[in-house]
Amino acid sequence: MEIYLLGTDFVREQLVEDYESFIWTERFNTVGDFELVMRSTPANRKRFAIGTILSHSETFRLMILESVDDTVDEQGKATLTLTGHSIEAIFKSRLARNGLSDLETDPKWILTGTPKEIAEGMVYDIVFAGVNDPGDVINLFLETPDWIFPEDTIPEVLDEVVYEVSPQDLYTALVDLCEVYNMGWRIYREWEFGAPLTFGVYMGVDRTSQQTTVPAVVFSPSLDNMQNTTEFSTAANYKNVAYVVSPVGHEIVYGTDVDPGISSYQRRVLYVQADDIQDVDPGDATLRMIQRGQEALAKARVFSGFDGQLSQNSGYSYGGGPSFNPFNTGAKTYNLGDLVELQSASGSKSIMQVTEQIFVIDTQGYRAYPTLTTKSLVVPGAWDASSPILAWDDVDSGTVWNAYE
Repeated sequence: MEIYLLGTDFVREQLVEDYESFIWTERFNTVGDFELVMRSTPANRKRFAIGTILSHSETFRLMILESVDDTVDEQGKATLTLTGHSIEAIFKSRLARNGLSDLETDPKWILTGTPKEIAEGMVYDIVFAGVNDPGDVINLFLETPDWIFPEDTIPEVLDEVVYEVSPQDLYTALVDLCEVYNMGWRIYREWEFGAPLTFGVYMGVDRTSQQTTVPAVVFSPSLDNMQNTTEFSTAANYKNVAYVVSPVGHEIVYGTDVDPGISSYQRRVLYVQADDIQDVDPGDATLRMIQRGQEALAKARVFSGFDGQLSQNSGYSYGGGPSFNPFNTGAKTYNLGDLVELQSASGSKSIMQVTEQIFVIDTQGYRAYPTLTTKSLVVPGAWDASSPILAWDDVDSGTVWNAYE
């Protein structure tokens, strides 16, 4: 892997060499980050100025240098530690608003459409059309299907929703929406010469064994393609029912696939105060309260994460770099947002989503590996296939807690 410094037109200008360590992390729907450690020399201090843009040979993504830490240790060794975030962080410097008038009487930006339409519409209005100020415009392309990345096969939510945005930065508004509806977004460089960057909202590709369109991607310590694995699960903040209360009424909202009859220890209630919902039309108020409850519950899901180092001979490769051919449907690749399979040593299978890709170069050599987040378990009878707050009295006496029986 080669690291490059880019010019203002995003063209490679310098190859970075003689560094001690490098960590680069790309994420599904939040900003990525990097850390580069090297000797502190006059030449390095001069060329690594704040605002410098970096990339590497295995990615289309870009990072911006934000901090330079120049230190000298007890032995007199001078070290530069360079850190920054992916270029998506520029959205933290844009206001999520469709105009600056009537902020007191109409403080919220209310958008209607499918979640993907709303996400793309917010970005278009602010950084393409410059509705707040022409100075907010960023030189970007809008993503075209079947271009750099393969076409999504994970379905998007096609229901029309109402999304309310209080005055805040565009990044926060976009991340909150994408987390609720499990959408990813990215800014990336398509070409090696001076073309604008591209913005896109995406869902990902299903690469599990449940489909036959593309080769399945299966990670497992028993298959010798993952090592140094770590798993973490928690239901500490899990909620499945939201009580949404507003000045014009209330709504009880249930989580996705939650039985409205849920009760006793299985019922986890979240209180949502919605003082701003004061619609005269009861129908409008109801829709807004339901939407508010769904958004709150989406942030209170069970979390289960998995980290593991991808073996160099695994046969799988990350498809986020220039060597990736999106038209090669037989390629054994994965990308951010894709659904893959994780098999445990006992044989149970979980559907996981690739939410991070991490690249590391240090004294141990080069490593690249994904972070996987659980979407659902596909083995009937396994513990994780059941509600995280299931009571023993609710379990059928004939149930056997063994994936093999």
